[in-house]
Amino acid sequence: MTHYLRLLSLVVSAMLLAVKAVAGIKVSQTLPSAGKPEHCYTMMNANNYYCNATTSPTQTKDNYAQFAFYAASDKANTYYIYNVTASKWVSYDQADSYSAQTGFVKMTDNKVDAAVYKISELSTGAYEIQPYTTTGVAAIYLNWYKGVDKSNNPVDGNVTLGLWTDNGTKDKGSNWTLKEVGVLQKYTLFSDGMPSDATVIINGQSFTGLNAQGDQSINVEEDIQTSDITVKVGGGYLAKVTIDNANYQIDFKFIQYFTPTASIDAEKQYPYILKMPSAYIKKSGDNLVHTTSASDADRFVLIEAEQGKYYIYDRTAGCYIYYTNVANGSNQTTTANSNVKYTTDKATANTWQLMMLSEETVAIIPGSVENPTGNTPSFNFTGGIDNNAVLNLYNANDRNSAWQFIDPSKTPMPFATLMYALPGAQYIHKLPTKTGETVTSVDFGSISTLALHDDRVAIGNKYKYISGTAPAEEGEYEYTLNLTNETGDEIQSKVRLIVSSHLQSPTPMMAWLTWNWFARAISHDKMVEIAKGLEKYGLIEAGFNTIVLDDAWASPTNDKAALTYDPAKFPNGISGLETALKGINNKLKVGIYSDAGSMTCENYQPGSYGYEAAHLALFDSWGVDMLKYDYCNSQAGTKVSYTQMGNAVAKLNEERQAKGEIPFVFNICEWGKTKPWEWGAEAGGSSWRATSDAREDWIGNNSRPGVLGGVDEVRKLWMYAGVNRFNDLDMMCIGLHGLGGPSNNTAGHQSNGGQITGLTDAQARSQMSLWCMFASPLALTCDLRETPKGEANANVQMPNPLITDADIATLTNTEVLAINQDALGQQAEYMEALSTGTSNYSNTGYDVYVKDLTDGRMAVSVTNRGTTAVSVPDIQLTSIYLKADNKYTCRDIWANTESEIENTLSPGTLQPCETKVYVLTDKATVTSLAGVTTSLASKGSTRYDISGRKVAEDYKGLSIKDGQKTLK
Repeated sequence: MTHYLRLLSLVVSAMLLAVKAVAGIKVSQTLPSAGKPEHCYTMMNANNYYCNATTSPTQTKDNYAQFAFYAASDKANTYYIYNVTASKWVSYDQADSYSAQTGFVKMTDNKVDAAVYKISELSTGAYEIQPYTTTGVAAIYLNWYKGVDKSNNPVDGNVTLGLWTDNGTKDKGSNWTLKEVGVLQKYTLFSDGMPSDATVIINGQSFTGLNAQGDQSINVEEDIQTSDITVKVGGGYLAKVTIDNANYQIDFKFIQYFTPTASIDAEKQYPYILKMPSAYIKKSGDNLVHTTSASDADRFVLIEAEQGKYYIYDRTAGCYIYYTNVANGSNQTTTANSNVKYTTDKATANTWQLMMLSEETVAIIPGSVENPTGNTPSFNFTGGIDNNAVLNLYNANDRNSAWQFIDPSKTPMPFATLMYALPGAQYIHKLPTKTGETVTSVDFGSISTLALHDDRVAIGNKYKYISGTAPAEEGEYEYTLNLTNETGDEIQSKVRLIVSSHLQSPTPMMAWLTWNWFARAISHDKMVEIAKGLEKYGLIEAGFNTIVLDDAWASPTNDKAALTYDPAKFPNGISGLETALKGINNKLKVGIYSDAGSMTCENYQPGSYGYEAAHLALFDSWGVDMLKYDYCNSQAGTKVSYTQMGNAVAKLNEERQAKGEIPFVFNICEWGKTKPWEWGAEAGGSSWRATSDAREDWIGNNSRPGVLGGVDEVRKLWMYAGVNRFNDLDMMCIGLHGLGGPSNNTAGHQSNGGQITGLTDAQARSQMSLWCMFASPLALTCDLRETPKGEANANVQMPNPLITDADIATLTNTEVLAINQDALGQQAEYMEALSTGTSNYSNTGYDVYVKDLTDGRMAVSVTNRGTTAVSVPDIQLTSIYLKADNKYTCRDIWANTESEIENTLSPGTLQPCETKVYVLTDKATVTSLAGVTTSLASKGSTRYDISGRKVAEDYKGLSIKDGQKTLK
């Protein structure tokens, strides 16, 4: 196998000068005429194309050419390159200057005719390669000029490498990874939520229980290809496999397309309608035909016969769908002449399998096919619905072979339809609709305190919204949205509004979690020391009042009935820990971790699936007040698994409310894989992870999101957030300083622990700002002890203290915390039209967000994504839903300044990775604090902000003392 080139001091023969090699390149000493070079490499650019024997591009493993590097004698960091596969030296025609061109590289038999190349290492560990002119190194780089295509640089052709003017930092084609052949390399395996019955097979080696921490790996000698991997999985799942041969990682993303039904007679049925791009399936008479109406489509259940093979049963028509011939059909208008038929006899029926086409669509393929490809026959209205073709078979790669399984019970609305409110509290419900749909009116039923508004339909994200105050009486209410679509059809959608003073989490939870610092190494004494640190630094007073024990708090076993705490770690039990924490500060609470599967993500302790009520009762008996619930080793679909625990939590909270106890908080953690923002509230959660595990990185990627990577994945989900229903961006990495454990497994570091650069102070403030703007739960995970110690990251020297004054100032800023804890519960809207950083994971541009706050106030943030300063143009207040020609008090949170503005907000210049946050209050508006004043008046002579948080007497902004509001 291959690996990145490492530094080697080269001692050449006495005939040659000693030349220092580029850091990473192992030069060979044995000339080809004398034997095989000691070190051979493949060359791959950042577009994942390798050089073949002619140095033209290839992605076929058998065609990868091997190259050896020999130090040139008269220039530093320069090499002769020998094409081992072609038995040729790599040369070019030297000239005074070079232009961008194809076919620049030449091949020669003799070293004396070979050319010298300068090779420079990039910060990523990759390389760029430059030729020399007659006078010196050329400012031009080896690259397949004009890209890889049929006319310029055909794949597996004979057009040699060319030249391009952009270096390896600017252009992926000039960015080369050199990998040594014949060396074992460790590939780390990752997965968020691998089902318990799934198996991954790589080159014959089997793996189960993969997790997000990369605890399992495989050593191989060659680049891993898709053909080297087999994934065996059922339960309606398929796996999206991402191979990163440059960084030696493989990520398995398991996607559940449907939940199987046990049998056609099962008490619990999971019916679906099957949709191709423009139609659905229904049985009409003797034929399986299409319909363009979802309401007219047949309902199907899928029954798993063996792992990954399913009977498809049309529950509406009462028949199985089967195939008679595994071959592409022709345009047929009767099912009698099709390769796809129906039967009421299960013995006649056969099974089907799935092939992933996208994260939303699959091809439905006969179960008898082994190793299906894009040419495999699959479900298709062969001949087209315009020709009234019946269901038949055709190539899986045809666009009309892409099918979705749509749950007809699922809300069709692109916004929340289960809402929450405290009695009499201010309320807003935003209603962005699908293209062509319009909210025409709302039937509020018995609710007289809400109204529909249309003043945002032509501004920003262009939607109507409902606002006012929630009913004063507790209970469950309902209102009906009336809509029309682009064809004039009328649509209705009902919204449930639960008004309660006993909501799990009316504002986002604030906590400290063990995982990123301690991983498995947790104990009673360590948690007590963390609690003392929370108290010392004012973090409990700031609101961080729950210590959550993540994975590995229990005795290791796989017996769900035997779940209990590890007495070696917690000799006084979890209840003893709770008592100790209360002794430090009575506001402290204990949270705990479990998993909706057979085992937890660390495969350390049993999960809670099927034991929800028993385990929750156990947690409750210990004084636990919160549950983080993962989804590794799953045994059922997400909605089923989380609803079972959600039902147990709801019952517990009924009991707690009757006893006057605080509510138990339920956090769903399936990493956003099945869109929990659409169903998490209905399943009983008050927050749900919407991203993979956050890492201490500025950008990151999908599987290891940094600050901006996580925000990018959630920034267009604002319409699903609200009171008691929050999108969770995961733990913040503020205070880790590159010394954490799992949080160090970033896109650029790829291992737990060690030492990385970590977040700068500006990046930490940006993380705090964005988490607060997004109404995300706020979770710390840094070491707050008097003497910090690497727990999940041993053998690294720690500063004392680890947390800095800048960290504390960021985490305890009352004004930014008030934005997070604002009683309206809104997630900031992404103002795409005002932003330039619109591509996910981009490291350039800036992003503008606006967040509605109570009493008509607006929070605005602007983030510089880049590492150089950026100038942001003025923002027109009318473009962020505010009024023209009105004067606004503009509070700059981080600058701690206040000004008066009218018509425009001027962010000016943002420093690298900086986020500016403003709160705008209309000076002409008479602030109504009806619900807030009443609740705070009973708190005595202390001053509070409008979120109910204690503030100083000189607090700048809107505050309340003795029931009287003050605006400074």
